[in-house]
Parts: sequence; structure tokens; C-alpha cells
Amino acid sequence: MNETTRQQASVLVVEDNADAREIFAFTLSNQGYRVIEAGDGAEALLRLEEGPIDVILTDLRMPRIDGITLASTVRKLPHLRNIPIIAITATPLTDKSWMLGLFDEVLLKPCSIQDLVEAITRFAAT
Repeated sequence: MNETTRQQASVLVVEDNADAREIFAFTLSNQGYRVIEAGDGAEALLRLEEGPIDVILTDLRMPRIDGITLASTVRKLPHLRNIPIIAITATPLTDKSWMLGLFDEVLLKPCSIQDLVEAITRFAAT
């Protein structure tokens, strides 16, 4: 994906930890993506109605609406269901197979910046 394509792609970063959200947003902005931020799933649902989003990057454990509920809701809405969703979590997962219907990919924190950017790039290009 070239820089022009990245500038056209938008990523919704959903993370309740402000420091982590800032790092993700800064990193993706520097890669040329348009970044929209949300502090939890409830705020993310509002942002999704404000304009087109190409990829969602979400934490799993958050207040109000968590990442699993956010993904479940998005998958049920016809106008949003095809948006790729990447989960990023510090919670060790012994079995990720149950998540395959909700998330296109699951990254474990701390993940490398390279892995994060590669995942976003892969799904933003589809």
C-alpha cells in the first residue's frame, strides 16, 4: 500500500487507556492513515455513524461497551458488518478460535509497531 492510499484509509482506534490510544494514533498517523479515536465501545459506535471507517482497532476490556460487544454489534449492522476489526489485548488467550467470527485478527499487547502497522495495512487494503 502506498502513502496516497494510506492517507485515504481511516482507522478507528478504540482504547480506554489514553496513553496506549495516543501511541496507536500517533503511530498510524505517521504511517499516513487518518485516525479517529474512541475511549470505549459506546464512543466507537458514535464515531462509526459519523463517517466511513476502513479498519477498527479495538481493545477487548473497556468500560461501558467492551471490544467483544462492539464487534458483535458491528457484525449485526448491515452497513458496518464488513469493516475489518482487529482486536488488541493484554489478556492472554488460550483459544482464539471463538473470536474468528468477530475479529479478523487478534494481536497481543505488547505487540511490535511493525506487527500493528502490517495488520492495519493488510486490512485497509481490502
